[in-house]
Amino acid sequence: MEQNDELLNLIKANVKVIQIISYETLRIHAMLVNAAEKLERSLYIWNRIEGVRKWVTSPSLRAFVDEDTEAQDPNSALDFFKDKEKKIIFLLEDFHPDLTEDKPRNIKTIRNITLSNNRDKTLIFSQPFVHLPRELEKEVHIMELPYPHSADIEAIYGKVCKDYTIPNSGKPDHELIEAALGLTIMEAEKAFALAYIENNSLTGAEVPLVIREKENVIKKSGYLEYYHPKEEMKDVGGLDNLKDWLIKRGRGFDKGAADFGLTYPRGILLLGIPGTGKSLTAKAIGNLWHFPLLRLDMGKIFGGIVGESEKNIREALNIAEAIAPSILWIDEIEKGMSGIASSGSTDGGTTSRVLGTFLTWMQEKTKPVFVVATANDISQLPPELLRKGRVDEVFFVDLPSEKEREEIIGIHLRKKNRNAEDFDVGGLALKSKGFSGAELEEVVKEALFQAYDKEREVRNEDILEAIGKTFPLSRTMHETIDKMRLWAKSRAVAASSEEPEVLDKGKDGEVPKLKQETYQNPFIG
Repeated sequence: MEQNDELLNLIKANVKVIQIISYETLRIHAMLVNAAEKLERSLYIWNRIEGVRKWVTSPSLRAFVDEDTEAQDPNSALDFFKDKEKKIIFLLEDFHPDLTEDKPRNIKTIRNITLSNNRDKTLIFSQPFVHLPRELEKEVHIMELPYPHSADIEAIYGKVCKDYTIPNSGKPDHELIEAALGLTIMEAEKAFALAYIENNSLTGAEVPLVIREKENVIKKSGYLEYYHPKEEMKDVGGLDNLKDWLIKRGRGFDKGAADFGLTYPRGILLLGIPGTGKSLTAKAIGNLWHFPLLRLDMGKIFGGIVGESEKNIREALNIAEAIAPSILWIDEIEKGMSGIASSGSTDGGTTSRVLGTFLTWMQEKTKPVFVVATANDISQLPPELLRKGRVDEVFFVDLPSEKEREEIIGIHLRKKNRNAEDFDVGGLALKSKGFSGAELEEVVKEALFQAYDKEREVRNEDILEAIGKTFPLSRTMHETIDKMRLWAKSRAVAASSEEPEVLDKGKDGEVPKLKQETYQNPFIG
């Protein structure tokens, strides 16, 4: 349902008080003007700077004009609404500072309005975030404006072309409009204007400029990052089961998929040992599917102000939906959910509410947003997140097998402009049993440093020496890894078809263990 239709229906249904949540003041004004004209009502707007203004329509004028500039006080605004004639719509802008517990007169006045018998007077609040005293939660209808659709962005494109007298052949470039999705109307207008000023053109060639502006806007949130992946699936060694799954499921976004009876893939959860390629895979999916990749920092979602964390997660999910089809990447999701067990006693239930909001969205979302969540510590994950229906599949990413280590070493040599055929990659893979992909990358880097210090080309023995000097995580955490494997055998799908190798346990006393390395994982123990 379009927002204009939703607002009209609410007013027709005699909903007396409505709270509209949006940063877009002008967009709200346009909606209210449309509603007032269709319902033949008078429209008034109040703010604490200009007082009350009235919408006037005439052959020579369509604008808000001063009605009562002295009514800047919130009490005066509410009195104006109560005393005014019927058949009105009255908008109070940014009234939320006067809807606090220490303003009982305002709260009671609004409650009286909701209980009145008037059928043609509507009071509307507009503000950037949800804020209601508990006394009004049942009486006030909250309406959140989503980000503009393609048609809205096209209208803004036309406005910018008109304002700057840009030759406009009609239908704008599709990629240019897509690039502006996820911006508010004001932000899209600014992005188009800046792109034109910089390039003296506004075509598909300006897409990178619009995306650059969108990156800046998204970055301001503090918890979302617009990521440009350079990584490709060929940079991911092994994990053949996961790669095949991604290639097949990517077809679910094809135009004919819905007609065939398919639904959009929801997402995956990548669990496993640190350094095994989970984050690398998440980045590579963006390139595989050619979708925008948003990285969500769950730790930064949690704000200090009551209700801010819930607002942040809703805002992040709204942005992801606005630029859909897109990929929402949540790295090490367990860190953001680590307080779920004590939520309620230590954080007032904030973590539980944020998780609830996220899980409900995962279950009910209809927009093509694919979630890629990674986790190293299974014990910190809430069981609800592991349930099928939230995600399409849970994959366990194990340490690479000997064959996969060959592939990974070859990948990192080629990245350093070396020919893998010049090295005994098979022998190196044999000697590096238990190494993760990240540890193999560091081995190649160390060998290059050693060779550079000796002022010669890197050799096979340099890599062997680096392997010998490296003590892999698998030797100190082999008990935890064994238990993770046992847990995953019945609860997750193996990301690789290769059989996991039995780990070398190392010699007692070979290296001192930290407390976290000897920690017995209660979730999988």
